[in-house]
Amino acid sequence: MSKSDLYKVRETRILLAALNTASSKGALDFRMADVARAAECSVGTLYGHFISKEDMMAALVQVGLTRRTEFAKRLSSLELSGMERFVSLLVLEQQRLAHDDILAQLELLVCYSDLWRRAADKRVAALRDASEEFDRQLDEALVAAEKEGYRLNEDQRARLTARGRAAVLGSQLQTSRQTLMPCGVMAGEGEFFNVLADIVRCGNGPVLDGNEWLGKCQNALELGREMIEQPVLGQVAA
Repeated sequence: MSKSDLYKVRETRILLAALNTASSKGALDFRMADVARAAECSVGTLYGHFISKEDMMAALVQVGLTRRTEFAKRLSSLELSGMERFVSLLVLEQQRLAHDDILAQLELLVCYSDLWRRAADKRVAALRDASEEFDRQLDEALVAAEKEGYRLNEDQRARLTARGRAAVLGSQLQTSRQTLMPCGVMAGEGEFFNVLADIVRCGNGPVLDGNEWLGKCQNALELGREMIEQPVLGQVAA
């Protein structure tokens, strides 16, 4: 095995140890020494891969986002209208965050606070690229919907994308086990579909209720459930 391959194998082992440690001690409270102990290496070895604890947290967020990328790739194989694809992308994102709770917490800490400033520049750039890529996928779905007859100009597409992303973030904040005052009503799958139905309807999309969208997204949901059971560290972002 080459030095490069050994480096990648060791980094995967470190990230798995970090994920397990963060799960047991808390997304913010785990220490590098804890990770080194779990990975059976020195703290110095950790710093050979990550410039800081926050950089390690950002690397774990990258790992979580590889799942989103794979979801979107697999979703393209389904026969969906543009608006169905838009809703399905958001639903799969909500599923991902609900299932990978500790990774979702790390994502909140890294991406929505100033912790990202303590991560390596290349890691921050990769996270920004991943966010922009998801926005692009949502916009492409809406462009397809526009071609299918819905009245959606560029500004309307941007607003729909922003509202959809906000709905996913709101669901994550309101249902997380780590949230001090979770909102139980948002925990139900149907309620999230109701929120998306309102967003789509207000954006000149089809007038459907949450249950109707739930029916249209069944294939995407089944795909998500199948993929979400796969080990999250099956692929590690570079």
